[in-house]
Amino acid sequence: MNKQLLLHWAEVVDSWRIFPRLFLVGCFLWTVEVTRWLLQWYTMLPKEDRGLEASGFASIVFVAVLGFLKLVYQTYSDAGRDWNQQPTSMQTTVASTTTTVQS
Repeated sequence: MNKQLLLHWAEVVDSWRIFPRLFLVGCFLWTVEVTRWLLQWYTMLPKEDRGLEASGFASIVFVAVLGFLKLVYQTYSDAGRDWNQQPTSMQTTVASTTTTVQS
């Protein structure tokens, strides 16, 4: 395979952030599933068992799962590329010759 083609596809995967997005979608689906299990567990409890302890446990688990999802999303959004940033340039002078390299 051509090295330039591989570099092009690496740039596409990096700029679209495919793997972090898949991880984020997986975490969201996991959160929905855990919330569904929690709601089903709580509604299947007999009425006399739905006391302060069961409500507290359900709310703590729900807040912890949503806190995890917020942490994952925050990490995802903070790691993004700044598309408005101009590329940095570096100038070197060697014996009256100036070279500008953009990265």
